Amino acid sequence: MAFRLVPVLILLALLKLIFSGVYLYYSRTGRLTLSPAVALATVEETPKPSCPDDLFRALRVEKEKISQREAELAKKEKDLALLEQEVKRRLASLSSLEEELDKKLKELRAIKSKRFKLLVGAYATMKPSKAAKLLVSMEPQMAIKILSALKTDQVARILSAMPPEKAASLAESLTGLPPREM
Repeated sequence: MAFRLVPVLILLALLKLIFSGVYLYYSRTGRLTLSPAVALATVEETPKPSCPDDLFRALRVEKEKISQREAELAKKEKDLALLEQEVKRRLASLSSLEEELDKKLKELRAIKSKRFKLLVGAYATMKPSKAAKLLVSMEPQMAIKILSALKTDQVARILSAMPPEKAASLAESLTGLPPREM
């Protein structure tokens, strides 16, 4: 935004230089007086030079352009301020939604955890043969999760009730080590 003001400042400095030169010219030639009667007589006596009028018209046009540009910049600044307020409002709204979402996720995790504990409790109270049949038929990842939540002696009884190859596979997975290559 500072770069947009540089041409305006240069133009203002140029205007100041021109006006001070005109002032010095008229004050040194004696055409600039403090008395209104003498000033009117001097203005009527001296012919108007064509160059300063053209220059003044050009400066007036430039001044109007600068005024229009300043008005445009002011409008853009106002629009930007409004947009900034809108962005801040939306950001606050998103933050509150994010907090609400986090709260819901925590509640969901708590419910999942509670349900998983209930499931583990059910397997803990089952007969090992019945638990083994159920665990063999389910997804291995879920079976491993359930077995890892049970006590060691319960896991041992359930694994002993399973077919040997399934029990070996689940036992290997329970160690957390990668399966060995055969």
